[in-house]
Amino acid sequence: MEEHRPPERAAGAGSWEGSTRELASAVQELAARLRTDQDQPVPEDEPFLGSPSSLKRRLKAIIFRSTRPATRRYDRVTADLATVAADLATRLAEAEEEMKKARAGSERLELALRALTPTRATSTQSAEWSAIPDEYYWAFEQRMRGSSESVEERLRGYEDLVVPLREELTGDEGDSPRWLDLGCGMGEFCALLNEWGWDAEGVDGSPVAVEACRARGIEVTLGDVLAYLETRPEDPIGGVSAIQLIEHLPRRAWVHLFEEIHRALGPGGALLLETINGQNPEAVADYFVADVTHTWPGHPETLKLMAEHAGFAKVEVRFLHEDHRGRAQDVAIWAVKAAP
Repeated sequence: MEEHRPPERAAGAGSWEGSTRELASAVQELAARLRTDQDQPVPEDEPFLGSPSSLKRRLKAIIFRSTRPATRRYDRVTADLATVAADLATRLAEAEEEMKKARAGSERLELALRALTPTRATSTQSAEWSAIPDEYYWAFEQRMRGSSESVEERLRGYEDLVVPLREELTGDEGDSPRWLDLGCGMGEFCALLNEWGWDAEGVDGSPVAVEACRARGIEVTLGDVLAYLETRPEDPIGGVSAIQLIEHLPRRAWVHLFEEIHRALGPGGALLLETINGQNPEAVADYFVADVTHTWPGHPETLKLMAEHAGFAKVEVRFLHEDHRGRAQDVAIWAVKAAP
């Protein structure tokens, strides 16, 4: 098994890009190297001693040894500081892990309290599957939608849209733009987005899905997608996806969903929405009707009009995944917000 090592970077290369746990490991390695150098009269690979001339090397070695007692004291101080930094980074990593566990526990408690306290549905509540046991829903999904690998392979068809958008939105500093995947499920699309250079996060109302995403290291929030959009801070994002989501929402929420996504996007950002093709009766009969959490099939022109009504400047319709008759089983909407 290959040993895991934290990512290397040159000194002064900017802020740390790895995890806090990797930072702690890197600082621990640095402290160990400094301790080793401190105990050596002439540390290995000392840059000062390098020279193509043997005479210069000997002269530098004499100078170095004569000043070594004084520099050792500074080496000890540096090693002590690195040890303290490593301890702080380790404690910070442990605190972050405990916070994640506490957050997951809090979300599970909130869901349990909701189940014990029935409330009348509000205009923002969008999860029609809330009355369906989560375990049943994912047993149904595993039977009907195929493996995660097959889902991921189908989603790779969006690379030609998503990657050029990321290149357009990447700033001068090279920071990855943010992408929000609504109804992220098991995290297949989030994983692809991260692979394609995005900084992806997901939102899903299923505890099973959220646990699966976190097991893959995907940033995810457990919650209602519309409520999340309505309450998220004013922090524009580059892309939003809703893959096989809108057919789960009540029809009264569809226009509002497009409006909230348009509001959340920054200039030039885009929405990628996929749903079952309402124009294909066999797809509706085979896939839409089979899922008891579905509310209404989406017509391509209706979805396009909703995107335009919400303010998107450019709306493209794609027909996907042909059946044995050559008819598209799914439809995708690619809607781009106007740039300044």
